Amino acid sequence: MNRKKLLPFILGMFLSLSCLFSTSANAIIIPSEEFDSLERGNVIQKSLTAQLRAGLKGSESKILINAPTRKVWNVLDDKENLPKFIHQVKKADIVEEKNEKQKVVTTVKLCDLLPSFNYILVFDTSEKYRRMKFKKVGGAFKELYGYFEIIPHENKTILAYRIYSDPGFYIPEFIGKALRGDATKIMRSIKTEAEK
Repeated sequence: MNRKKLLPFILGMFLSLSCLFSTSANAIIIPSEEFDSLERGNVIQKSLTAQLRAGLKGSESKILINAPTRKVWNVLDDKENLPKFIHQVKKADIVEEKNEKQKVVTTVKLCDLLPSFNYILVFDTSEKYRRMKFKKVGGAFKELYGYFEIIPHENKTILAYRIYSDPGFYIPEFIGKALRGDATKIMRSIKTEAEK
């Protein structure tokens, strides 16, 4: 097995074993066939909805960023700077910060066909440089939570993002497709900012 194929295999095995011994949210596994796609600059997306209860939708996105994990973390952790480079985030104000948690009032405009949505999100930053979890505690949607996972890969970072939501109303598939397009744009915006 050549080095290019061996490294993703070893990383996949490491992440699989980490998942067995982890007490936090499930680790995101990156199959070896996805590494080539990530290295070509693609954003990989998949739906998680089929595995979830009725009404709850989920998706996962991954991107390779040519920056160290600490820099990617710092880009995500600077919530009030997000509107400057993520077009879909209109406002992000930290209103409370204590015990490795940030309460953030945010306005997000996804998909031109939908209105802007206001949320109060709590970000858990206790797994610094590894995972940043978030959960809606107020505002739009019945349920909204997820996390960013920051995975070191050589001198780069694989950023993985999982989001679960129950808007409390029906969203047609054509709007779902537009939302997936926005997710790709958001991941690319984070990549661009972290690579500066």
